[in-house]
Amino acid sequence: MSERDVTATPAQSPDRLSPAHRKALGAAVLGWTVDMYDLLVILHVASYVSAAFFPAEAGSLVGLTATYAAFAVSLVVRPLGALVFGSFADRAGRRPAMVLAVIGAGAATALMGVLPGVATLGFVAPVLLIVLRIVQGLFVGGITASTHTLATESLPERWRGMAAGLIKGGGASLAVVLINLLVIALVALLGQDAFASWGWRVLFVVALAGSLLNYLVLRRVEESPAWVARNAARDTSAAKIRPGRALFSRQWRTVTLAAVAIVFTASAPYYLTTGILPTVYKQVLNMSQDSASLFLIVNVVLSAAVAVVCGHLSQRVGRRKVFLVSGTACLVLIPGLYLVMSTGPGEWLLLVCGALMVMASGAISAPLIIFVNELFPTEIRSTATAFSWNVGYGLSGMLPTLVTGISAGVSSIIPTLIAVSAVLSVVFLILTVRAKETRGALNES
Repeated sequence: MSERDVTATPAQSPDRLSPAHRKALGAAVLGWTVDMYDLLVILHVASYVSAAFFPAEAGSLVGLTATYAAFAVSLVVRPLGALVFGSFADRAGRRPAMVLAVIGAGAATALMGVLPGVATLGFVAPVLLIVLRIVQGLFVGGITASTHTLATESLPERWRGMAAGLIKGGGASLAVVLINLLVIALVALLGQDAFASWGWRVLFVVALAGSLLNYLVLRRVEESPAWVARNAARDTSAAKIRPGRALFSRQWRTVTLAAVAIVFTASAPYYLTTGILPTVYKQVLNMSQDSASLFLIVNVVLSAAVAVVCGHLSQRVGRRKVFLVSGTACLVLIPGLYLVMSTGPGEWLLLVCGALMVMASGAISAPLIIFVNELFPTEIRSTATAFSWNVGYGLSGMLPTLVTGISAGVSSIIPTLIAVSAVLSVVFLILTVRAKETRGALNES
């Protein structure tokens, strides 16, 4: 689509969402769903991946920690993908960057599903798994570089907070719902033994279908108007900005480091609840696979609703106020409810505890996308926000590995979660108090 096609669109009321706005938002939500599906699917079948790719004689906890480490590998390389695809998105546009990243991530994830295990390939199997996780991480970092900017730059100011909550909460929650619905369906169709043996691999192969669907949707989406306008201005200017270099310049490096710290501590509750609850439910609390999957679906649906509400609320009261209230809720609820869960209550109380924790984590991350977007100008926004996001989430994504690694045994996982979540919630609140309000800043850049 040419720039003339985009800029010639009739003016819309600032309070209305046009069909073009809805398409951009839908593509961003779907793109984030693909991103989180590819990234998180390994966590939801961690025990099966551990058995397939890591030697049984190493012990279940060691194998589980190694599986979480394989998950963390993708997070480690995501910042590099963010720099590469973010720079591409800032130079060539949000849409083409998103197309390449989505297709690449889906292909890498699907290959994990057909990779033979340690019984067939020996030590080569975990090595190849890690290689594929590295490739996947590069592309997933690229998805982050384009999804949020495409939507938030395209939508009117009034809807940007809601969009942030819907992309982050709705996209992530939809991914978790899809994963667990597939788990339930496959277990019912194949039986638990067959699912444990090979059925879990289907979840990885399905990722490619999601990528192809997102590609078809993106073909009908217009480029970000903010990027089109800034690119036109840049073409007439003698100065050419290099986004990757500008990110580490004296002007922006302090802002970038602050953004990384806030993203890390704000995303920590997600991995300390949704990210590790499958393991807590199944291996610590000995819950059945069906019950664990059903509980996770209920949890994330409620979390998505809270994220949309809190994202929209941040458009009225500001990002910082939502951060402060939700951060306080995480400080109180996550350690307290894990303590309740450790007493071995009935399944319905476990459901309530998990739902409240996940909703608190959804609230704290709801305005996070738009907050980070508003910190940077259009010409470096994809690069800077994707890098900050992926470094922050890369650090928080290692928390399940850290928790299982420092726990003396499976029974020690919950006490470790209580301590880690309390410390990081306090740090987040301190950072938020020191941060500036960003609401409305996107209009000024």
